[in-house]
Amino acid sequence: MSALTVLDNGKFNCCREVLSDRHAMLEFTTEIDGIVINGVDIISINEQGEICDFKVMIRPLKAVNLVHKKVGEMLAVS
Repeated sequence: MSALTVLDNGKFNCCREVLSDRHAMLEFTTEIDGIVINGVDIISINEQGEICDFKVMIRPLKAVNLVHKKVGEMLAVS
């Protein structure tokens, strides 16, 4: 939940969806502290209709480092 809070800060925009029967790819952009972040969520669904794999990839590297820092700060407080 911390990553969602960090990424969904009012500037989050889902710009593309690619869907199939048991897979989805959602491309998004957001901005944190002046750094534009581009990312994708890759989701797989099992035969029971449950999420069985969820992968988030973001770029550029400075965005990865920033999100890592901010999520770490949130987790240290809770």
